[in-house]
Amino acid sequence: MTDFDKEYYWVVLCKNRLFHFRQNYRHKILLGVTDSFSPLPRLKVPFKVQCDVCGKEYTYHSDELLRFETESPPFFVAHSLFSD
Repeated sequence: MTDFDKEYYWVVLCKNRLFHFRQNYRHKILLGVTDSFSPLPRLKVPFKVQCDVCGKEYTYHSDELLRFETESPPFFVAHSLFSD
């Protein structure tokens, strides 16, 4: 697999630590497709994201965005701020 085959996503970490602590990990919520070199988006306003596992909704800021490499999920729908 080359770097061009890897799939990158903008993610935030779910803030419901108590729920995800029981599962022993910090859940990454996929927001939008990116690549290995695009700059971090600078969103001027806070945005809300609902966790696809625990269902809680939290407010995030652009400095909480992370780039994450993973396999493409079978049914991914981008967050409205990251859809084309």
